[in-house]
Amino acid sequence: MPIPLHEDCDPDDPYEAFVWALVGLPGPRNSPLLVHPDVLRQWSKHLWDLGFRHYPDEQTKQFHPPARGVTHWLNGAGQWAEMGAQRPPETTAPDVTQLTPDERAYLVRQLRESGELKHLVDARDLDSDHARVGSARTSQAEVTDDEPR
Repeated sequence: MPIPLHEDCDPDDPYEAFVWALVGLPGPRNSPLLVHPDVLRQWSKHLWDLGFRHYPDEQTKQFHPPARGVTHWLNGAGQWAEMGAQRPPETTAPDVTQLTPDERAYLVRQLRESGELKHLVDARDLDSDHARVGSARTSQAEVTDDEPR
């Protein structure tokens, strides 16, 4: 679920009118308040019922979603900034299909060294004698009566 932004919320729907304003509220040590969007919708309706309305010409701050990472409501890296402030440029990963073979190899090497690929098995790291040549008949003869067939 993406981070609700002002431009994505219907100002005439009480359940959406203020959701964008409730994202990333300041808290202790300026940490964001992470609240599920369904709860934000309830809070928005509550504010609507209390008579709150948005006056865009009086707005002095705007929300900048995270420049890195997933734009998900759990990513609290976004921040409120002065109205009109330049948003930080989005950082994206390179399209690996556009990299040369040497660049891809270097990327894989970096991922291996950082531990990001430790869950994968590299065939080059396996001993060559793991497999045993035999036949089904030989394998059946080796099974004892104690073992399930």
